Amino acid sequence: MLEDLRNEMHSFLNDINNNIKDKEDLIYIRERTEKLLDVVLDNIEKIADYKKDELDFIIKKQEIADAKLRELKERLDNVYEDIYDEEGFTVVCPYCNCEFDEDIDETITEIRCPECNNLIELDWNGNPDDDEGNSCGDCSHCGGCE
Repeated sequence: MLEDLRNEMHSFLNDINNNIKDKEDLIYIRERTEKLLDVVLDNIEKIADYKKDELDFIIKKQEIADAKLRELKERLDNVYEDIYDEEGFTVVCPYCNCEFDEDIDETITEIRCPECNNLIELDWNGNPDDDEGNSCGDCSHCGGCE
């Protein structure tokens, strides 16, 4: 764009030099043209700077939106993994705190711990975190001892 403007300016000045014979008129027209071009170019530069600032602002906003989108995607991926975990469920034995993954469904009501061999009753009717006040204090994993 600026290269086209520069080429047109050279063409214009060459045209003036070839067609205006009076030296004083030629000097006046060249000086006046240079002043006009200085104003035009200054304004073009201001517009370009303004547009650059606007573009930088838009880029910054887009980066923030992208970061939020990445965070939401991570959260969604975590939720997806929690719901559709192909490895099954992570079970924590209330007796020995052994953590292990088992491919079980809601029809299974008991499972044996591979570490201590104790039978663990599975409660599919609630969140153990909901029963924090019922804990016996012997472990941090049960929803209350009977």
